[in-house]
Amino acid sequence: MDLIRTLAYAGLGLSAENNEKLKDKFNELVEAGKKADTEGKNYIGDFFKTVDSTKEDFEANFEKNKEKLMEQFPMLKELEERLNQTKEDVSTKFNSTKADLTEKAKTAQKDIKSKAEDISKKANETKEEVENKIKRATKK
Repeated sequence: MDLIRTLAYAGLGLSAENNEKLKDKFNELVEAGKKADTEGKNYIGDFFKTVDSTKEDFEANFEKNKEKLMEQFPMLKELEERLNQTKEDVSTKFNSTKADLTEKAKTAQKDIKSKAEDISKKANETKEEVENKIKRATKK
């Protein structure tokens, strides 16, 4: 049993030591990256600028091609409009159903609470009646 405990502690120690070394190395790499970036290389900034401009170009081309398709196939425009209308209808129906169910749940909760109070009241009355009968029976 001591051997297993010793091995467990050794494994834990090794893990803790490696964790510290990894943190230190990671921090060194982050600092080196920041230093290289601030020394005028700006790799990261350039990368994100490229991504942003590419994204804008892609979106513009997508819209242009979408418009061309809509012109060539008028049914696509109609389908898109019907899809959007259906989406709105489903959202409206969902919200309406959600509101109805929420209201019904609140009403049911009130009914259950009321019935529970009635049952509790009747149980107390019955308890009192039984206690009174026991008192009368024991007095005789």
